[in-house]
Amino acid sequence: MEVRVEQVTFRCTCCRRILRRNSRVKNQRYCGTRACQQARKNKWQREKQQADPDYRSNKRESQQAWQKGNLTYWRQYRSRNLEYLERNRQLQQERDRKRCQTTDRLAKMDTLSRYFNDTTATYYIYAGGENLAKKDALLVKIIPITPG
Repeated sequence: MEVRVEQVTFRCTCCRRILRRNSRVKNQRYCGTRACQQARKNKWQREKQQADPDYRSNKRESQQAWQKGNLTYWRQYRSRNLEYLERNRQLQQERDRKRCQTTDRLAKMDTLSRYFNDTTATYYIYAGGENLAKKDALLVKIIPITPG
């Protein structure tokens, strides 16, 4: 007669401690500490949100309803948490500084506006000759750029 001995311990997925298994919890992977139970709940919510479109929709609607009922929440939060406010200011200044450094190297039309002046001209370029079937013109704007 063979007696099967069930494993009495398990390793918690969150805190990695080896603990005694609760016989009432089938396939126990998390211990009962508050931090580990919160990690288990967060994992479940992440997986549920990725897999279930109804869950995502309900969560979004719930958040929007809460925001409508608490319009001054962030203003009050910032006034009560001055260290958060200061940290956020410093991080925003850093983001602004980085954005300014990269903007000068981008070739965007709105960044070229400082170069537009009286000498900017628009020309139509098309193939010469009278016997051509198509005379599509190409609109070209010539912008003289001076270094400096």
